[in-house]
Amino acid sequence: MKIIFLGAQASGKGTQAILLAKKLNVPHISTGDIFRNKVEEGDVLGKKLESYMDKGKLVPNRITNKVIKDRLQKKDIKKGFILDGYPRTLIQARFLDKIVKFDKVVKIEISDREAVERIKNRRSCECGKTYNLKYNPPKKPEICDLCGDSLFTRDDDKPKAVRKRLSIYHKKIEPLIKYYTKKEILILVNGEQRIEKIHKDILKNLK
Repeated sequence: MKIIFLGAQASGKGTQAILLAKKLNVPHISTGDIFRNKVEEGDVLGKKLESYMDKGKLVPNRITNKVIKDRLQKKDIKKGFILDGYPRTLIQARFLDKIVKFDKVVKIEISDREAVERIKNRRSCECGKTYNLKYNPPKKPEICDLCGDSLFTRDDDKPKAVRKRLSIYHKKIEPLIKYYTKKEILILVNGEQRIEKIHKDILKNLK
């Protein structure tokens, strides 16, 4: 199956996308992971991406579309894949339709209040490991379990950037919801439940 996951920051769409990818034995393609890897590479594209991400802005369509198109040309997606974090605009959705036909679009729904509550407890490490002080804290306060370095709050996880990203998200997501509803492939799932329950709800809706 070819499935898109949509959801605001901290909605848990990444977690659910990974679980479903493992269940279906297909690749999990995350635009966030792709972007962060590019930033770490430090090339021209990486620096452009970093300038947008640090300010909590969405990456322009022309850049995002190219990155996704390149990824979807790889051989590992032939048996299906889970796309996480893209599309975020109607323009991107229409661009994507020219490349591949999707079976379902899963939208994980949470309130802005819940999103802010989750994000304020998020901590990151330079090694790539991410923690949540409430749900999966490190063994030692503010210290990474894997490498022992100090944890930090990413710029795009800071309150001002989060509020800006949520505002942009709501403006952009409504046309997408209408678009996929009209195509009759949209699934809405309550994201303010236990991880296991959300996963079961998704599987139930995919049958």
